This record gives sequence, structure tokens and C-alpha cells, in this order.
Amino acid sequence: MEKKDLFLGVDTGGTGVKFVVTDRSGARVSSGEVSTDPRSIRESMERLAGAVAAPLGGAPGFPRLAGLGMACAGIVNSASGFLGRSPNLLGWQDTNLAAEIGVVFPGIPIALVNDVNGALYGEFQEGAGRGSRNLVMIALGTGVGGGVIVDGALVLGTHFGAGEIGHMVLDPDGPTCTCGGRGCLEAWAGSTGLVRRAREVAEAADPESPLARLVASHRASLNTFEMAGLAQKGDPATTEIFHTAGRRLGQAVGNIVNLLDPDCVIIGGGVAQAGDLILGPCREAVPGLVLAAEAKNVPVVPAKLGPLAASVGAACLAREAEQAG
Repeated sequence: MEKKDLFLGVDTGGTGVKFVVTDRSGARVSSGEVSTDPRSIRESMERLAGAVAAPLGGAPGFPRLAGLGMACAGIVNSASGFLGRSPNLLGWQDTNLAAEIGVVFPGIPIALVNDVNGALYGEFQEGAGRGSRNLVMIALGTGVGGGVIVDGALVLGTHFGAGEIGHMVLDPDGPTCTCGGRGCLEAWAGSTGLVRRAREVAEAADPESPLARLVASHRASLNTFEMAGLAQKGDPATTEIFHTAGRRLGQAVGNIVNLLDPDCVIIGGGVAQAGDLILGPCREAVPGLVLAAEAKNVPVVPAKLGPLAASVGAACLAREAEQAG
């Protein structure tokens, strides 16, 4: 019988299931991605099982698999294994996720966590937060997610809903958010909000302005990568959109620092690839909002692990759960 010495870390989003296989030291043995079926947990897990069978000793049974960690988009109850609201996985939500995974990976201990908490834990163990004990992560993607670590442990909350930093209200009269509220950080700094603002500015601008031409040429496909490219070429209108988002992000970071006093704040997600366009104004705004003199210059740093951060974090959590017995 083969020794159970490997751990599978999984990050499930609306379109893809990313995974890493690690050994007991955390060294990466394998990694990859399969497509998500947003209608079916079972089908998605079958695809995953096929992709990881060889490095885990072959199906059925995965004889080398000692534990499985999954980071999943949505409200994840880590204790019961239940997945609540998950807008990008409509066929998965309100389901016992752990039980469904267990059908395909029978007898394997399962650790579950929200996707941003998984990414934060990966950065805590192996990335931008390594060596820290108190961390906050803000993930700037389509929306804005968040996660918190205090004294080395994830803060999940009584109802497993802690860390929803994207829905911190910064201005009750601000733009409408996808959650239905107004003035949330997500409405300014998520890609949906940034693209919406670009369209608004372009509509009011000279049709021959660089931003108006970019919006017209991309129509429904406009994204923040193209917007950042235009801003980096010096377009003032697009630059100001990112700077406004950065200042609002700084407002949120200032509130977080006053509340939690972390060692550092990690900024991840696709929008963060805009770099100093958004991080520069953020860092400039924070000191004026923080009360404690020693905390005014808290590091605001980019994430390091990239797209596999949540998979790495999930694998770490699976290893820790197995070691704890």
C-alpha cells in the first residue's frame, strides 16, 4: 500500500478549477486547471479527479492523497461543509459541498474555505505575508473580496461571512454596487465598477478622445487591462479613473488599519496588475486616515503567488488539518 503523503489544494471559480498537489513539506508536485461546470459540483469534481489521478497514485481511491483543501467562491461554512450564496456557481450554492466532493474523493479528509481566505492563507504561508502574524488581503477582481488573519489564524466570523471588505460602504451616496447597495469599495475598485466608470466618462467626452475611442472599439469586451495600458501611455481621463479607485482603496485600507492594526495589507487580484496606477494613490491616502503614529506607514504590498494563491492556501490548510488529527 502506498504511503499517504500528498495533499491536493483546489481553487474553484466560475470558469476554472485550479489545483496544486504538494508533499508534506509544501513542495509542489503538480499543478494545473480544468474547466468548471457551474451547474454541477459532481461533474467538476470528476474532471478534477481525472486531472490529478496520476500524481496521486491513480484512481480509484487516490492512495497517496492524505487530504484535500478547497477554496471556493461564495459563503463557505468551514465547519458544516455547506456552500451558501455563490453568484458565479449557481448550481453549487445552498449545497453540502463537502459531501459532494466526498462522493468523488471518498474517505479523504476535506478542508473548506472561501476563495479569498484561501488566497490570503497561501500568501501568509508562502507569499507576500510570510513572516507576519496579522494580515489583511483585498482582492480586486470582477468584484472585491477580502480576508483577515489575526495572530496567525483566519478570521471566519460567527456566520462564516467575515472579511467582506469589498462591501465596506465608503460613501452612502456613491455608485450602485452589484450587491444592491451604494458606495461600496467594490463599486469603485472592482473591474465591473472601473469599466462602468470608463463608459460614463467616455460618453461625456470628445468622441475622438483616447478613452472614448478605446470604449467604442472594444464595446462589451472592454477590460481593466486595456484601460491600464491607455493610462500608462499618459491618458489623463483613464489615469484619473484608476487614481480615484486607488484613493477609495486607501480609504478602505485606512479604516482596516484603524480597526485591526495589521503587519501589512496585501492587494491581489487582476485589477491590482495596474500597479502604481492604483497602489500609488492608495498608499498616499492611508497615512492621513490612520490614528496610531506607528501604523501610518503600514506596508501595502502586492500579492506574490498569482493565480495559484488560493490553491496553495487550500493545500496548506489540508496539511494542517491532517497534522491536527
